[in-house]
Amino acid sequence: MTPRYFSVIAPAPWNKSGTTKVTVRTGVVCEVYVCVGNSRAAMSADEAWALLTALGNALHATCGDTPTWAAEQAIPTEQEG
Repeated sequence: MTPRYFSVIAPAPWNKSGTTKVTVRTGVVCEVYVCVGNSRAAMSADEAWALLTALGNALHATCGDTPTWAAEQAIPTEQEG
């Protein structure tokens, strides 16, 4: 399978640039490989879906709506019509 990369830039007030890159790679040895700054985690597709679900639930419950910077970087999904 050909690897695919998906990246966004997020605010990171703890480092000099004030931002960090978050990248997800799919289609190589590990089904999903997540990199946040210098932290990395390999996981199965099921683990990645569980992480996405847990993060979505936690963020919407405690942090409110999606911030503008995140919404602007989201990949639009095609709708069936």
